[in-house]
Amino acid sequence: MNQVRTLNKVVTSGVVEPFPQSWPPGIKERVIAYLQSLGLSRQDLVEGLAEDCLNRARRRVGRGAVEELLKRAIEEAQRRFDHALARAMRLSPSKDPHPVAAARAALLLTGCPSVADALFENSEPPAETGEMLKDILPRPTPPEAPVSMAEQPLRFWLFKSTHQSS
Repeated sequence: MNQVRTLNKVVTSGVVEPFPQSWPPGIKERVIAYLQSLGLSRQDLVEGLAEDCLNRARRRVGRGAVEELLKRAIEEAQRRFDHALARAMRLSPSKDPHPVAAARAALLLTGCPSVADALFENSEPPAETGEMLKDILPRPTPPEAPVSMAEQPLRFWLFKSTHQSS
């Protein structure tokens, strides 16, 4: 049987199969725990995302830099979660990160694991997922109303001498 190993895959007779990567002890488990803290509950989804995040982080980090690998993998997991939220809400994550951060906070506070899993199940999440996310976003109470403010003169009291010279 003819096998060719690529960076993270084994190609056997034209079929690409994942090559099992060995990670430093505890690294993959910590990335999995982070993804679960984001509300993901499907084990196969969490395992696959953790593996993808670690593979991407490995490309940016030299061998032996375990803490840097973990940091980069968790950053990648956060980035993917935010991009999935932005895609579901039909937003651009790079133009204004505030609505995505608000959606992440609202989703984490509601604790709906099925919604978090739905973000990654399809390349295009259902419209109801985006609508549900928009419904749980916090709204200011009372609604924001800009008010004008009277102009205030500046007095530089720090520069005045408090001692009288004799």
